[in-house]
Amino acid sequence: MEAEDQQALTGAVIKEHRLDLAQLWLEFVGLGGDASEQLIREYCAGEATLSPKERDALAQAVNEHCVAEGLPLRAPFSGSALFLLRPERHDPERKDPYSSK
Repeated sequence: MEAEDQQALTGAVIKEHRLDLAQLWLEFVGLGGDASEQLIREYCAGEATLSPKERDALAQAVNEHCVAEGLPLRAPFSGSALFLLRPERHDPERKDPYSSK
């Protein structure tokens, strides 16, 4: 998954569930993340970038919170596939699973 896609989707999950960024940051640090709380806020606002390791630690923190609260949406990891949502980036000969053809 491209960094920009992961950032947008993670931010959307946080916004949709109205997750507390201060709490997420504490969970992120507990999972080995070392970015500042301010950098996490800027990342979620689309104003900063994080390394794949940091993005995945934040996604894990978001997902653990969502599981604990029974929330349906999850943040993607850097290795997550996005091809079903954006099939134009893949082999045009591959059959679209959503196509009726």
